[in-house]
Amino acid sequence: MKNRALFMFGSILVAMVLLTVGCKKSTEPEGVFTDADKAEIPSSIESDPLFAGDDNSLNDDGAGMTMGKTETPILPRAWGRRITSVTRNVSYDNQNDTTVVATVNVTIIGNIIIRAKYQPSDTLSTFTKPFTEALTRIIKLYRNKSNLGRRWVSREVSAVKGGTQGSLVAITQIRVFMGNDTLTITDPLNYFLKLGKFGGREIPTLLASFLQPIRVQVSVTSADPDTDLVALHRPYFALSAGKFKPATERMIMISQTISGSTYTRVYEKSWVGLLPGRHHVFVSALTRSSIFDDQAAFSSQLWGLPYIVN
Repeated sequence: MKNRALFMFGSILVAMVLLTVGCKKSTEPEGVFTDADKAEIPSSIESDPLFAGDDNSLNDDGAGMTMGKTETPILPRAWGRRITSVTRNVSYDNQNDTTVVATVNVTIIGNIIIRAKYQPSDTLSTFTKPFTEALTRIIKLYRNKSNLGRRWVSREVSAVKGGTQGSLVAITQIRVFMGNDTLTITDPLNYFLKLGKFGGREIPTLLASFLQPIRVQVSVTSADPDTDLVALHRPYFALSAGKFKPATERMIMISQTISGSTYTRVYEKSWVGLLPGRHHVFVSALTRSSIFDDQAAFSSQLWGLPYIVN
């Protein structure tokens, strides 16, 4: 009887322990996206150059892109963005314990710096216009249960879309030719690229080689009979400064069609991606008056695409 009583007591004790353990697990049920998770994801985004380098790609720190001669109210020779502040906000959707969709909104504030003349005989002057551009990208993350130090890992990332509010010029398509790879984007925030190891359409990855040039074509629509300005923004390594800097290059118009009062123009630019790392290439379309008029507001649309160079 004594042994039987001890056995019954032991069974009750084991059951109580199991019940206690089960209660502890139930305090964080499956499907909960915690405040700790929300604190970790923005920091992981900020630390990844694939998501946090927008201002580095777009900040010309002055009038950096040469324009050539013109016959307009002001005669611009060069222009560029000088960024003064960048803020990022992250919101979440489809939250559960294993996956989450993060929408990253980036607000870039600064000045457009234009080096220009009123008359060919004038000396160059500096014109400054304030600007605010907003960029949006979507990142799909999953919980990494095998690494408690980094609980959330990026699985997919969308292309980037943004520009000034109420832009008078619109990008309708980007085609990117990278090696043997061709990407066609018509809706950036619904165009997702997977990071390696997850299968599906992966982020384009290149070798640092002169044999793998990158060519970008962009289609732009506007109601302006004067050709719009379209610039390509990519990183390059400045040996004199010993660091990465943005290269802003004017894209060349290769075709134009007119439908009523709408002009559709296609622009193109190629370069060789020799810088190892995780990058974005951006295309910005501007109304002509943004640069060729000393009073008109700056009006732009921006699309961006991630790529990797090994």
